[in-house]
Amino acid sequence: MKVVVQKIRREVASDVEKAIRYYSVLLALNQVKLPQKQLYLLAFTAARGSITSPAARKEFIEMFDSSLASLENMKQELVKSNFLVQIDMKYRVNPKIALDFSKDIQLQINLSGSGKESK
Repeated sequence: MKVVVQKIRREVASDVEKAIRYYSVLLALNQVKLPQKQLYLLAFTAARGSITSPAARKEFIEMFDSSLASLENMKQELVKSNFLVQIDMKYRVNPKIALDFSKDIQLQINLSGSGKESK
């Protein structure tokens, strides 16, 4: 079996930007469509730890030019789709897809198949 290895290294400006890139790849690989602002909310919540506190909500609204009503609607959509869950009275990213974005991330993707074109 032949294996193709491709290494890509990117520097990002912040943990939020790192989370945006990570979840963009994760969603694309799983063919999940998520509106851009919901992706930003997911990434912001992952990088910050929670979106529950008034300070976190204010920071998101200012950073992404949003409103409190819009943030609440997006949060509820992410809860419905199980991207966000309530843990200890705080809304957090589902632990199954949460990472510590304050650290460097190495992502290994294994794509396998027969190597033949499907008709």
